[in-house]
Amino acid sequence: MVKPEVRALAAYTLRQYEYRYKLNQNENPFGYPEELKAKVLERVARADWARYPSFDLAELRAKLAEHAGVSPEMVLVGNGSNELIYVTLAATLSRGDHVIVPVPTFTLYALLSRVMGATVHDVLMDPADAFALPAGRVVEAARRTGAKVVVLCSPNNPTGTPYPAEAVRRVAAESDALVLVDEAYREFGGQDFVPLLDEFDNVVLLRTFSKAMAMGGLRVGYAIMRPELAREIHKAKLPYALNLFSEAAALVALEHFESHFLPLIEAIVAERERLFRALQALPGLHVYPSSANFLLVRLEGRPAREVFGALVHEHGILVRDVGGYPGLAEHLRISVGTREENDALIRALRALV
Repeated sequence: MVKPEVRALAAYTLRQYEYRYKLNQNENPFGYPEELKAKVLERVARADWARYPSFDLAELRAKLAEHAGVSPEMVLVGNGSNELIYVTLAATLSRGDHVIVPVPTFTLYALLSRVMGATVHDVLMDPADAFALPAGRVVEAARRTGAKVVVLCSPNNPTGTPYPAEAVRRVAAESDALVLVDEAYREFGGQDFVPLLDEFDNVVLLRTFSKAMAMGGLRVGYAIMRPELAREIHKAKLPYALNLFSEAAALVALEHFESHFLPLIEAIVAERERLFRALQALPGLHVYPSSANFLLVRLEGRPAREVFGALVHEHGILVRDVGGYPGLAEHLRISVGTREENDALIRALRALV
C-alpha cells in the first residue's frame, strides 16, 4: 500500500535529551517578547474560536508583502516553511523527475523529493572553499539530468555559508529548473534575493518566522514568487493551514519588527561574532564563518560524537551532531544562544578539547 520510494526512506527524526542549555535547533534564544505576547493574546481572545480562520490570509499576506517589498499576489503563507517546501515539490515533481541539491544542507529537501518519487542528485561542496556554492557544477548537473528542481539554502544550514546573488542568478538563468531558495536565516546575514524575482519566473523564495521572529512553536512560514507561479503552487496547499493564533502572532511580529525584533537580531549577530572569536581561539577546533545564527565547528582532537555526548551529559549543553551529513564527519553545529549560554559552552569546550 505504501509507495516503495517511501518504504526505502529513513524518517526525519530528532532524538530527545535532557539539557540545561538548548543550542541545537537554531532558535531565537531571547524568545517572543512578553509585551507582544500580551497583544497576541488580546487579539486571540477577541476572535471567535468556533469559526475557521481567514481563508486567504489577506491581511497577513498584505503585511508580508509590505515587509518584503513585493505585491500580495506574490506571497503564499504556510504552516511553517516546511509545509511550503512540501507544497512546492508536490506541485512540481512527478515520479522519475530529477532534483539537484548542493550538500551538505538541510536533509528535508532530499527526503521530500524522494517521497514524490524523484531522483535526488547531490553536488558536494568543498570545505576547503568554505562550502561555497559551486554554481557551475550545479548547472552542469541540472542540465545533464534534465532536473525539474534545484534546491538552495542561503545562508546554508548547517554550514552558515551565504551564496552570492550572482551565483544564484547563474543557477536560475542556466539550469532550466525551478530554483527553490530557502532563506530561513536571511535576517542574520542581510541577504535579500527578492530582486531576482524581477528577472526570473522560475525562482521561489522561502522564509520563516521560526528563527529571527522567535516563533518556532507557532509554525508560520511564507513563500515569495511570481504571481502566475503562486497561483499554481497554491492549488497544492491545504486550506486553513494557519490557525488564528499563529496568524495573530505573525501580524503582531510584523507590526513590531523594527522596534522589538531587529534589536534581538542584532544582539544574536553580535553574540555570533563573539562566540566565533572565542571558539576559534581554542586549540583543536576549526570554526567556519557564518551568516546565520549558528556556527559549524570541526573537532580536530576528539571524535565529534564523544564531545557531543560529554557536552550534553556532563555539562547539560545540547548542540547538534552533524557528523552524518556528507563531508561533515567530526563536525558539530552550535546555535548562538544568550551570553550566559554561550559562556557556558565556551567553558565546557575549553575543558573538553
